[in-house]
Amino acid sequence: MIFEPKVIIMNYTYENKHAYYRLKNSILYITFKKGLVLTLKAALQIVHDRLTFQSYTAYPVICDISNVKSIEFDARQYLSAEGSTLLTAVALVTTHQTIYSMARFYVEVNIPKVPTQIFKNTADAEAFIDAYNH
Repeated sequence: MIFEPKVIIMNYTYENKHAYYRLKNSILYITFKKGLVLTLKAALQIVHDRLTFQSYTAYPVICDISNVKSIEFDARQYLSAEGSTLLTAVALVTTHQTIYSMARFYVEVNIPKVPTQIFKNTADAEAFIDAYNH
């Protein structure tokens, strides 16, 4: 008798007042809620909930930032440093040019501690995560 290993597909979800979290196939997906003003207080809550949700296990993350209205300086500083705890790579996704420019500013000025790139669609973001993790 031949035993074949089973592929376990994880698919867990969580929601708070700032974002939706989903863990699927060892990738964490975070979608920020409409009109989010990302303050330091919001960033602290998002990271706290993320760490709890991912059970303090390292994962790559794909963040849909399309609904972010703005991000404050302190929040950018925090997210680029301590807020990147237990992330192996970050893919930021948006189709909005203004948000894309804001994300480029974040990546170029705040210089996140983990590899971070910006994409205009989830498929390209997933390809980056797959290539980075293999």
